Amino acid sequence: MNGRELVDSVLQRANEHPEKLEGFNSDYVVDLTGEGGGKFRLRIADRKVAIVDDEGTPPKAAVTLAASDFGALIQERVSAMALFMQGKIRLQGDMGEAFRLESLFRS
Repeated sequence: MNGRELVDSVLQRANEHPEKLEGFNSDYVVDLTGEGGGKFRLRIADRKVAIVDDEGTPPKAAVTLAASDFGALIQERVSAMALFMQGKIRLQGDMGEAFRLESLFRS
């Protein structure tokens, strides 16, 4: 799967379970590098998440990692903390919010 397909699968699962989106209310950036990567701005509001094009306000957090590592993360073969400790994930902004995003990425 390419980056867009991976992100779309995460959004679909999250929107099917809006309780997972409780407490989120901001923009976040997921930047997938390498083959099949892409940069995606996610807006979470009113218990819904979508990819948006506008950049009206600064994102609360940004996460950068390889598309292949993102695939492993959403398939629960690795944790965000393990990727962070290995230097395979970079976080900007509110680190707590960035780590909270992991709950969206997992099934």
